[in-house]
Amino acid sequence: MKKWSLMVLTLLVVFGLTACGGGNNAAQNNADAQNNAANTGSAVKGSISFAYWGAQTEADAIKRVINDFQTNHPEIKVENQWIQQDYLTKLQTMIAGGTVPDVILISGGDLPGFANAFQELQVNASAFSSPSLVEAMSIDGKVYAAPFIIKPKVMAINVDLFEKNNIPLPSKTEPMTTELFDEIAKKITSGEGSSKIYGSEPLWLGNWIYAFGGRYYNDDLSQSELNTPEAIAAGEYIVSTKQAGIVPSDSEKQGQNMMNWYLGGRIGMFTDFGPWYIPQMADTEGFNWDLVPFPGNGGSKEVDGLALSKDSKNPEAAKTFIEYLTQNVEAQKIIGGDKSAYGVPVLANAAEAFEQIYPDKNLKAFVLASENQHNQEAQKRTNEINNEMKAIDDLTPIGIGTHDVKEIFPQVADKINQILRQ
Repeated sequence: MKKWSLMVLTLLVVFGLTACGGGNNAAQNNADAQNNAANTGSAVKGSISFAYWGAQTEADAIKRVINDFQTNHPEIKVENQWIQQDYLTKLQTMIAGGTVPDVILISGGDLPGFANAFQELQVNASAFSSPSLVEAMSIDGKVYAAPFIIKPKVMAINVDLFEKNNIPLPSKTEPMTTELFDEIAKKITSGEGSSKIYGSEPLWLGNWIYAFGGRYYNDDLSQSELNTPEAIAAGEYIVSTKQAGIVPSDSEKQGQNMMNWYLGGRIGMFTDFGPWYIPQMADTEGFNWDLVPFPGNGGSKEVDGLALSKDSKNPEAAKTFIEYLTQNVEAQKIIGGDKSAYGVPVLANAAEAFEQIYPDKNLKAFVLASENQHNQEAQKRTNEINNEMKAIDDLTPIGIGTHDVKEIFPQVADKINQILRQ
């Protein structure tokens, strides 16, 4: 008898839900969301805090994805902590004072200095667009942050200057050689004084060392490779562009925004173009631009990830938040799928939306770079190493010095190696 009563009750409930569901899909969807929250909320709920850096456009995108998360997970409240200046210093202060947020945005380059404050995460590398993304968030085989956004470098070109000088447009998928870059830069450079047009903005060693086949460290990051022929060749080429006048001089670039020069038609090839410039391009009218791969397959990609504090009071809720922001396709589209995007999504399906932000522009160059470019090379003792690296700008013509690159690079490598051996 009890079994029969239970069957009748079950049928009545089913018929009742069916009748109600046909009348109001929106109400049903809302009820489903509440039910999901109730089902998961019994184990995972409460409040978490999330610290991140970024310009206004970056912060706006992150706030939107936080709102999206809370719509889908009303059982978890997120306190967002947008740190606009001195992010790493303030993060160190929070860690020392025991006030570190539950979830922390961290770049692969900065991860070694903070990994001791983070919990190890279990991350499925195959879920992301490239295995290198998880590698960027790992130290000694342990993953300390889940990949969240990719910031590779590509080259922006002024199409009108190419056509004016009868220069064929570069391949949209294959990087031009460094020799071709030099040739084109010299053809574009013309004029003098305040109206002079330059082939490129001043070149940055951090991009060009890879274009010449060099790198900062060996495979296990135990030794500097600034003393290699490839690294030295990159440094010498940067000096040669200044001497040839195909990039603005030190005095000309002082206090100037090179992106504004590019948008103003004074630079033909902007080699340090990161995805954070995409929101700026939305306001550009009457400027004929496009994107191509970085010359020589140079440049390096910054991978930013979400880390979980060891001191989190609500680690399960924090993990739910991290998983949603890094694994949900719609969440990834929010931060990298419209004209406010500031990076390439880490999921292949969301990356397709990124490419369509400007359908007539080659944003595919960013996606290819996110798959193929070198990860940032990171060391735990970054501050000490950066102090030694200052000698390159201070002593060689890459910066304001006069000493030969061949002399200074090996000296800097030796000092870095002393730090690495300590």
